Amino acid sequence: MKRALISVFYKQGIESIARKLEENGWEILSTGGTAKYLQENNIGVLEISGITKFPEILDGRVKTLHPLVFGPILAKKTPRHLEQLREFSIPKIDLVIVNFYPFEEALQTKDKGMDFMVENIDIGGPSMVRAAAKNFQDTIVIVDKHDYRPVVENLLEKGDISLEERKALAQKAFSYTSFYDSLIAGYLHEGIETTPAYLNMAGRKTMDLRYGENPHQRGSLYIHDQNSPLNRFEKIQGKELSFNNILDLSMVYEVLNWFPADSHPDFSIIVKHQNPCGAGLGDSQKDAFKKAFSGDSKSAYGGIVGFNRPLDGETAEEMKKIFFEVIVAPGYTDEALQAFKKKKNLRIVKVPLGYMEKSDIKTVPGGFVFQDRDHQLKAYEDFELKTSRPLTESEINDVRLGWKLIKFVKSNAIIIVKDGMLIGVGAGQMSRVDSVDIAIRKSQFPVEGAVLISDAFFPFADSVEIAAKHNITVMVEPGGSVRDNEVIEKAEECNISLLFTGMRHFRH
Repeated sequence: MKRALISVFYKQGIESIARKLEENGWEILSTGGTAKYLQENNIGVLEISGITKFPEILDGRVKTLHPLVFGPILAKKTPRHLEQLREFSIPKIDLVIVNFYPFEEALQTKDKGMDFMVENIDIGGPSMVRAAAKNFQDTIVIVDKHDYRPVVENLLEKGDISLEERKALAQKAFSYTSFYDSLIAGYLHEGIETTPAYLNMAGRKTMDLRYGENPHQRGSLYIHDQNSPLNRFEKIQGKELSFNNILDLSMVYEVLNWFPADSHPDFSIIVKHQNPCGAGLGDSQKDAFKKAFSGDSKSAYGGIVGFNRPLDGETAEEMKKIFFEVIVAPGYTDEALQAFKKKKNLRIVKVPLGYMEKSDIKTVPGGFVFQDRDHQLKAYEDFELKTSRPLTESEINDVRLGWKLIKFVKSNAIIIVKDGMLIGVGAGQMSRVDSVDIAIRKSQFPVEGAVLISDAFFPFADSVEIAAKHNITVMVEPGGSVRDNEVIEKAEECNISLLFTGMRHFRH
C-alpha cells in the first residue's frame, strides 16, 4: 500500500484529490485540521499521532517533528533504507502534499503584534517539504494546488511520474520554502537600520510575459507583496502587458504617488522608455493632459499616460486620436471607457494609488546591489538661495513641480519647467552640459523665464552660461562641486536665481 501525507492550511480542492488517492488504494496520513476536514468529507484518514504514538503538544506547535514521520519521507527505496523502515514497522511515505500557515496574509494585519506574527510562522510544514524535496527521487512533493490534479492523475494512470517531473516539483518546493522564509526575514528586519547580512530575491510568479525587453529574452512578472499595485490592478481592456509596459507603467505609478489628488490639482504624466517625457498640472484634467502631451508630443507617441484622478470623458475624447500603449488611472468614468471602446489594443489599467516600494535592487554578474528607494525629498523651504534675485510665486510653483520629477529622469538629468508643465528633458547623457543643451533644444516652447533643474551639481559654470543665453531665470541643483563658487558667481552675473537643494537624485 502506498501512502500520502497531506497537511494543508489552504484546503481548496484537496478533498477530491484525497478521495481519488483513497479510491485507488492509497492510505492517507494527515494532521489536525486537515485530518478533521478530510474525515468530514468521508475520507479515511490515519492521523500522524496514530503513527508516532505521541500527541500534538505545545498548542499544536509540535505535530509532525518525529523520526517516524521524517524517516518514511527521507527514506530512499534502497534495500538498506527499506529494511530500516521494516525494523521500526513504518511504511514508506510516497507522496507529500503540504502548504503553510498564512504568514503572507498575516502581514496584512501585522499591527496585531509580534506574538500574532510569530504564531503564523510554520515550522513542521516547511520541514516536511524540504525533506520530501531533498528525497525527490523517491518521494513526490506537491506545494502548489495547480499541481494536485495533473500530478495525481498522471501518477495513478501510469503508476509513477518521470524523474524530470519529480525534480521540477522539488525545485518548486524549495522555491516555495525560500519565498516563505524571505517574507519572515523581511518582517523581522523591519525597524533595523543596517542592511541585512543575507537578502533573498523572492517572489511569486503572477504572469508569463510574451517576452522580455526584446523578443529573444524570456520574461515573467513576480510579486513579493500582496499589496503591490501590480497585484491589485485591473486591466479593463487591451492587449496583454509587456515587459517594457510594466516598467514604464510602474514609473508612471510612482510619479503619480507624489501628486495625490487630495493635495494637488489635476496632474498628468507621460513616460517613454523609463523617462518622463511630458508632465503637467492643470485647472482641469483635460488641461493637465494637454500640457503633458504638448511638452513633447513627438516622444509621447506610444507612451504610457497616467492621471492622479479617475479619467473623465472629456479628457478621454482629447486622447483617443493619439496612439498610446497604456493608460493608468485610479478609475474611469463610463464616458471615458466609451471613448476608447474602438481602440481594442489600448491597455486601460485601473489601479489604486498610494503604494510606496521601499527597496531598489539591481542585478550585477553573480549577485545584486541593494539600496533604499529614493523617497526622500527636501522641502522647497529648506533650499538655499545662492544669488540675489528673488523667485516669483510662479517660479516657486515650477520649482516644486520639477523637484518632484527630476529624480525619475535618467542621469545625467536636466529638466525645464514653465507654467506648470515639463517643457524640456535632457536624459541619460554622460556630460551634464550636453543634457542642458538637449533639454533646451527639445523644448517645444520658449524657455525664457523657465526653471532648469539638475539631478546633481554643475561641475562648471558652462551650463549657467548656456541657460543665461536662453534667458532661463531659475536654476536648481544640489551644490557640492569644488567649483560651486564659480557657478554661483556666474549665476549672479547673469541675474539667475540659483537654488542649492543639498540633495542629489542620481538615477541609473
